[in-house]
Amino acid sequence: DGVLERFADPAGGFFDTASDHERLFTRPKDPQDNAVPSGGAMAATVLLRLAAFTGEGRYRDAAERAIGTVVGFLPRYPTGFAQWLVAAAFAAGDAVEVAIVGEPGTDGTRELLEPVWARWRPFQVLAAAQADAVADSAVPLLHDRVAIDGKPTAYVCRDFACQLPVTTADGLVGQLGPSAT
Repeated sequence: DGVLERFADPAGGFFDTASDHERLFTRPKDPQDNAVPSGGAMAATVLLRLAAFTGEGRYRDAAERAIGTVVGFLPRYPTGFAQWLVAAAFAAGDAVEVAIVGEPGTDGTRELLEPVWARWRPFQVLAAAQADAVADSAVPLLHDRVAIDGKPTAYVCRDFACQLPVTTADGLVGQLGPSAT
């Protein structure tokens, strides 16, 4: 929220300095990645992931507007816009939201986490919490998730529409798809 409030450019993208920064002749807005990724590209990437955790469309909208400001440069200068390519790929990809409810450190919870971490899935987000903490969680993806029969339980969702919850690693592998094996 602070990024959107203090760094967002109404025309799209993000400035390099905050709105309450000392007054400059012009607010810099360098979209290019250098030795470190551009601040705007990182903001877009984080906002897309945050949208997957929260379901807040305004985060995704701001990220997509930012990507739109550089989309013409991506195919022409990919090495100068690598983090923007990451953000654009995430925006175009099929984000998978995984919520796991279970006691941390128990065998059952670890068994559910294993297939989630077994393969690289660049468009995946994971939120996990104890059963008694989901209602108070700051992560909306966890809200209204319950442990089935007291067992660690996984929910695989897309745009907050979830498949039936599962309590086994095999069931979770089936929902995550072939890349999970």
